[in-house]
Amino acid sequence: MSRAKRHHYVPAAYLARFGEGGSVLVRRRRRPAMYATSVKNVAVESGFYEVLGDDGLPSDAIERGLAGLEGEAIMALREVEQSQQAPPIGSSARSTLATFLAVQFTRTPLHRERIMFPERVARYAGSREIDAALMAEYLEREHLGFSPRDSEVRAALDLTQYLLRERELFTKDNAIRLAFSTVEAVEQVMLRMRWSLEVARKPRLITSDAPLVLWRAPTPRDQFEGFGLENAEEVRFPISPAMQLLLTHQAREPVTWIEPERVRACNADMTLACYQVVVGHPRRERQLELLNLPPRRPVIRFNTGPGYRVKPDGTEDYMGEILHSWVPRR
Repeated sequence: MSRAKRHHYVPAAYLARFGEGGSVLVRRRRRPAMYATSVKNVAVESGFYEVLGDDGLPSDAIERGLAGLEGEAIMALREVEQSQQAPPIGSSARSTLATFLAVQFTRTPLHRERIMFPERVARYAGSREIDAALMAEYLEREHLGFSPRDSEVRAALDLTQYLLRERELFTKDNAIRLAFSTVEAVEQVMLRMRWSLEVARKPRLITSDAPLVLWRAPTPRDQFEGFGLENAEEVRFPISPAMQLLLTHQAREPVTWIEPERVRACNADMTLACYQVVVGHPRRERQLELLNLPPRRPVIRFNTGPGYRVKPDGTEDYMGEILHSWVPRR
């Protein structure tokens, strides 16, 4: 069997739902011109899931395994679209989509970059010592694009020095396996959440190369901490220009018709969270053109600060300094 070399980290069949005739409109960071292209050319990287097999040779077993899951998921999405309701609790469609969303959550290049951060620093350092000065330099020149706070330098340095003691962890094979090792836990969180469907009165939802968007209302804490599945207010996954799945921790109406204002807000959040590209319909150039697409993508951030634990009596217990890493959404 020939080995697949071009690996999609967002399924082409999913992206095709936002275009026509297998073509979509793409806008990239740092590139002013938009262009229409085949979905085969979007969110794809040569050998992205390639690992060494038991025979010591490169294997595309992961890519082939993902293709099977993607086929089942696309059929489940069609069921959602036709019924205009989220898959019910206990249904095979819900189980399939929970697995699919969990995989999508962990399979992006951004997720892999989080895992490979210490290796990137070590490669940048070369023969130099990885100390606070070097970390500050790396964060400013290569990672953030601006001068970091001392607390961020200290947190990034502490984490990097600790993890680099296990240097063999930072290979591509281990990064892939580590990412997928979290799928089951992510899937279980999603299955516990409340699922509903949002239907746009005007079908103008877009997607991206990181289509699963976690959202919570803006807060000053966004400057020094992130949030995940457990404390996100919404997990959004658009399934077509007209509909998106919505996962929350609070009960909602099973189906909600949303106005253009809500669509624009969701598209703005999708744009800020994308890895490199946003994807829309080939005949809606103006829609992508008006989006605020910053030149730099979201990257992992670090912070060291006081940690507190809430005790049963409601008082707070100081836990000492806590190292925290996250990827900001805005």
